[in-house]
Amino acid sequence: MAERPRFWDVGPHLPLPVEDTWDEFVSSVGGRRIADSLSKSPDFDNADYLFENIGSVLELKEVETEFLRSESAQRGFEGLLARLSSEDPTWRPLIFGGDGKYPSWFHKEFVRLARPAILRILKKANRQIRETKEKLSLSEPHGVLIFVNDGFTSVAPDIVHALACDALVHSYSSIDCFLYITINRHVEVSNSDEPKLIWNPSYSDRASDKLVEFIDALGRKWFHYLEGKIGPFTSRYEGGDRSVLHGSKAIVLPGEHGR
Repeated sequence: MAERPRFWDVGPHLPLPVEDTWDEFVSSVGGRRIADSLSKSPDFDNADYLFENIGSVLELKEVETEFLRSESAQRGFEGLLARLSSEDPTWRPLIFGGDGKYPSWFHKEFVRLARPAILRILKKANRQIRETKEKLSLSEPHGVLIFVNDGFTSVAPDIVHALACDALVHSYSSIDCFLYITINRHVEVSNSDEPKLIWNPSYSDRASDKLVEFIDALGRKWFHYLEGKIGPFTSRYEGGDRSVLHGSKAIVLPGEHGR
């Protein structure tokens, strides 16, 4: 008898096309694609979606690549290893017989390698949202960046989220809500053997209670919509305790990075 594949090895569902899926979802819950009402060559870089009832402009950004595989990030990583070797010539990684422990500074510097790629996404989304708000002449508009992280797995989800939110504190003022989600990338969280999909919003001081309520309601509709696509979830959690993501990590299927 053939051995049954383990659930964590094969993934809970086949990949969904992110943009097409969100196009369909937004249309089903009262929003619309902004491009549908524009010419083929608009004179501005538009955002993706509009919910006119609340004046919310949404931009969808899908992260499909592993940021730390870029040439510049690899050079930075080699620099970190050189610093390790310089400070402690006896240091070796676990695979080469070392103890696998890193000095306290290493993790912070490692995470910093991903920051430029995240900032590029924020900068472009901020411009698209700002220009769309101006062109559509919306009164009291809200800007929402939907950050779909299905590809960047080297750094934990809560740290990626924190990096983006830290950048948004003093910059990118057209983004009122940073919404971190996963669609095809499941996440392992502490004290659970169930792979999770994430919907994790954070807000600027400019965000109104109305926007918060809208995003919360949109999240409930999103997971209801997903159940229609991939089947019912084993469980759901909704709450304001962000600590549930502490210690989380993206689930990488065996052989995935080799493809």
